[in-house]
Amino acid sequence: MEYLKQCAFKKFGILDFCKQNSPDQFIDQLRGFIKIIYIRAGGRVSSDFNDIEVQQDGLLFVSAGQFLRLSENIQGSMIYYNQDLYGVQLHDQEIACDELLFSDFHKIPLVELNANSSAAILSIFDEIRREISQGDINLEEMVRVLLKQIIIRATRFGKHQRGINDLVRQQDSGFSRFFIQLVENNFSKHHDVASYANMLNISAKALNKRICKYRKCTPNEIIKKRIIMEAKRLLVYTHLSVKEIGYRLGYDDPSYFIRFFSKQVKIAPQNFRLHFQRVLNAVA
Repeated sequence: MEYLKQCAFKKFGILDFCKQNSPDQFIDQLRGFIKIIYIRAGGRVSSDFNDIEVQQDGLLFVSAGQFLRLSENIQGSMIYYNQDLYGVQLHDQEIACDELLFSDFHKIPLVELNANSSAAILSIFDEIRREISQGDINLEEMVRVLLKQIIIRATRFGKHQRGINDLVRQQDSGFSRFFIQLVENNFSKHHDVASYANMLNISAKALNKRICKYRKCTPNEIIKKRIIMEAKRLLVYTHLSVKEIGYRLGYDDPSYFIRFFSKQVKIAPQNFRLHFQRVLNAVA
C-alpha cells in the first residue's frame, strides 16, 4: 500500500495484497483504470458476470470500466494506470503488443506463467515499485516503459499458449482488435454493421468475412454483446431506470430496448436486475 503515495488514483499506482490484505476496498474507485494483476495460483476473480479461478500463477488484464471482485484469499499485486499514462493506440505497432490482452470486452484475458516467466514479470513489478518509491522526475516515462515490457512479454506468452504464430493470422487478429475498439468507442451510437464497415472503408460483407475468419462470432453478434454487457452493468450497478438505460445506449423507444434485451438475455431487464441484486445481497 505504501507505493500509492502521490500517484494514488491519479495516473498510476501499485497495490500488493495477501490473505490478510485484500484491495477490494479500492476496486470500485479504480474501475476507470486499466489494471494488470499478478495472481498466485488458487485465487478467484469475478469480472462483470464471469468468474475465473486461477489454477496457475498468471496475469489478468482488466480494461477500464470492467467491474472486478477479488476473493478473500487472493495473493498477488495489481498495477493500475489510466489512458493518459499508457493508452492503447490504434496503429500496427501497438496492436501487435496489445491485441491479445485488451481485445475482448466481455471477459478478462488470463495469461498463465511458468516459473521463468513468472520471475521475469515479478522483476518488472519490483522495478515499478522502486521507481514509484523514488519519485524521480522521469517517473512517468519509466513506468510507461516498464508497462510496455510487461505487455510485450505477456503477449509473447499468450501467443505461445494460443499457438498464434502465423503472420497472416496475426494480421487478422490485429484487424479484429481494431474492430473491437471501434465497437467499444461507438456501441451506444451505432448498432448496425454497416456503420462500422463505413468507418473501416470496406463493405459489410468484407467486414463479416474478416471478423469471422478469426473469431467465432459475427460483427453483428459482437456489437450486440457489447450493448448487452453495458446494459447488464447499468442494471446491476446503477439506479438508472430501464428507460434511462435504453436512452443511454442509443434506444429512443424503451419498448424496443426491452424487447432487444429480453431476446438476447432470455429475461426482461427488470427481472435481470432483481435477480442479481438478490445474488449480490446474499454474498454481502
